[in-house]
Amino acid sequence: MVELAGLDQAVFGGTREPGTSRPFANQVAGNLNSAHFPLVTIGLPVFNGATTLAAALETLVRQDYPNLQIIISDNASTDGTLAICEEFARGDPRIRIIRKQVNEGAVANFRTVLDAAEGEFFMWAAADDYWYPHFISRLLPALRADSAAGVAMCAVDRRLPDGAPFDLIRFIGDMNPNGMGHLRLLGKILSGAKYNLFIYGLFRKPLLQRAMRHFPVVLGGDRQFIAQMALACRFAYVDEILLTRTHQPKNFDAYMETMAKRGTLRRQMISFAGTILGSSVIPWWRKACLPVALMQYFMLSIPQKQFKRLNMIKIIARKFFISPRSLVMAIGLFGVSAVIGGFLAYLNVISSEFAVGTLSAAWLLVAAVLLNRGWAIRAQKSIERKLSGNDQEINRTLRELRYLSDTLLHPDLAVARTKSNQLSDHAVQRIEKHRKVVEFVRNLEDSRIREVYVQELFPGIEKESVPIGVINELTGHANKTDMLYVSAVAKHIGAKKMFEFGTYMGRTTFHLAHNNPDGQVFTLNLPPERDPRYAPYMGVLFKGREEEKRITQIHSDSREFDTAPYRQQFDFVFVDGDHSYDLVKNDTQKAFELIKQGGVIMWHDYAPKSDGLVRFFKEFTQDRPLFRIRSTCLLVYIDGVDVMNHKLGNLPHSLELEYREENPYLVESIYHS
Repeated sequence: MVELAGLDQAVFGGTREPGTSRPFANQVAGNLNSAHFPLVTIGLPVFNGATTLAAALETLVRQDYPNLQIIISDNASTDGTLAICEEFARGDPRIRIIRKQVNEGAVANFRTVLDAAEGEFFMWAAADDYWYPHFISRLLPALRADSAAGVAMCAVDRRLPDGAPFDLIRFIGDMNPNGMGHLRLLGKILSGAKYNLFIYGLFRKPLLQRAMRHFPVVLGGDRQFIAQMALACRFAYVDEILLTRTHQPKNFDAYMETMAKRGTLRRQMISFAGTILGSSVIPWWRKACLPVALMQYFMLSIPQKQFKRLNMIKIIARKFFISPRSLVMAIGLFGVSAVIGGFLAYLNVISSEFAVGTLSAAWLLVAAVLLNRGWAIRAQKSIERKLSGNDQEINRTLRELRYLSDTLLHPDLAVARTKSNQLSDHAVQRIEKHRKVVEFVRNLEDSRIREVYVQELFPGIEKESVPIGVINELTGHANKTDMLYVSAVAKHIGAKKMFEFGTYMGRTTFHLAHNNPDGQVFTLNLPPERDPRYAPYMGVLFKGREEEKRITQIHSDSREFDTAPYRQQFDFVFVDGDHSYDLVKNDTQKAFELIKQGGVIMWHDYAPKSDGLVRFFKEFTQDRPLFRIRSTCLLVYIDGVDVMNHKLGNLPHSLELEYREENPYLVESIYHS
């Protein structure tokens, strides 16, 4: 596998205006042995897309792979696209432009850049997509590692045109194509999975050029083309987000509208059969699967074409509380029975009266079963709704009683501010503190937060040793376990790469590094000049220590911090920065971008004093529940764990546990208020 250590940060850092030189990229390309870095060609077919083209080109020229050729084919654009391409080409000798005087269509433009490519490997690019700097350097080793693989692709972050997230496409579990057989992969493609995105992967050029002779010029041609490739070669997959693709809703609407037109499905079926049979890259014995493949492709296309009719079938099926597939099978069986009965009556094997009578009796019995089944399920659901309604009424009553008890026990709460001139400063402070606690408890009750003991959530964590120095005795916390738990959890999960929002003195930073000798810690804080109050103390507890070698200090406002170079790299993320609503929301969003599969995120200061943080998590947990470690200010997220249904570990039996079981409404001590 080719190592490109150090290139990523050098290429990625900083910004550049179109037209300026790129001495680093040119120098690397000239100095490195091309035998180790075979030429990769990027083909960019463009038409009118000037609004996004510059940003897309910027991410292509900043690839950290050193031996690149970029070919742009301008398909007679009219909106300034050519000027942008020429501006980039003046500053980068790797770029070559082909200018067409007449628009030849999208497929012809795709062929143009492929035919002009000189490298051993090739990829297509789109003018509204964005590539991570190591897109090629990650995919190329995966492609070269498997001689039978013809294309390599990564996970794809799809966004709407305004930049809002749309979805994340990953091929994991039984969808992972690495080593998958040709027929199984074809079946996955024809089931509707998004393998058509592999068309923007990295290809072996000779194979691609042969396959391109049979590129289907029909609606959905990209899926047919990728189906052809599935029968010709294996697919390689790297489970990292290396491409951000723009999803255009208007294209989907146009696709559905075209699918509904007469003749579209017929043309697709003919094209698909012709592509498979005529392909020179598919071995002849694999073409024998065509009848089954055609049936699968037909079943894939029918839902798209008959979307409204299928919805009607689903509505009818739900009335009988059966699946749409069962209803369609029942109707089909009825039709087959009628044909067979009519045929036997025609041959005088049975009388027509007997055929009609038998058929009618059978379907009356089926109808009776369906109606009775529907009646039974309706009755069951009615009872469930009543029970659910009773539960809601009970919960509402309990909340009202809780509110009344708070008000009656502390009558001064409602008038604390107006009576402040009649109370001592100490009394006003105590009343204000209790008001925050009451508001915190109410928010907690309305949040989807599951309270657990740390040993229930992380069985065996009690065996971890944690230095006492992780405790900050000067904060005055009544409970000093929070940072002990943070350090213990990171050690317990074996975190190798950790990220921290909020450095301050670096106490937690130091102990995360100290407790994980093989780990690396990245810690983010405002630059000293923008945070003069904290500047003299920032990171003092790890400066000059042995652990500092494994600590990377990032000086940036978290709102401006770009997660792109670090996405999905961290086993453990600790969020303990600013506690305002907006910044907690920002840091939480970026924490989810940083965490890798199976990683853990922890938040600190979920407590009465942090009003903005508490309000944010009341909203956030409605869609994504979290764990809360009891008697602490810590919230926890574990990737891949269903919070509400997760089976907890067992606590050892003790007198304390018995006492809590006997007193289920025992209120824990809420500190840090």
